[in-house]
Amino acid sequence: MNTLFYLLPLIFICSSCKTRQHNQQTLIQDCPEEKIINKIPGPPVKGESEKVYYIYQGKKMSAEAFDQEWLEKNCDIKETVAY
Repeated sequence: MNTLFYLLPLIFICSSCKTRQHNQQTLIQDCPEEKIINKIPGPPVKGESEKVYYIYQGKKMSAEAFDQEWLEKNCDIKETVAY
């Protein structure tokens, strides 16, 4: 009984570590074709809240979907600024 009391917190801690690792691994670690930086003045277009996004496999993708640290180390991404 006492052993179980001590093991439960350890099991909980280990399971939360795996969850954090899983969340990090879901970020894309591949080079997109292009980075778009929207500097057009005024309020954002309806349904568009981000000012930076990527073109990846021909599709517009959120910057949050990518592992930014990995991109900086491994990719040379063409940047386009829209004014």
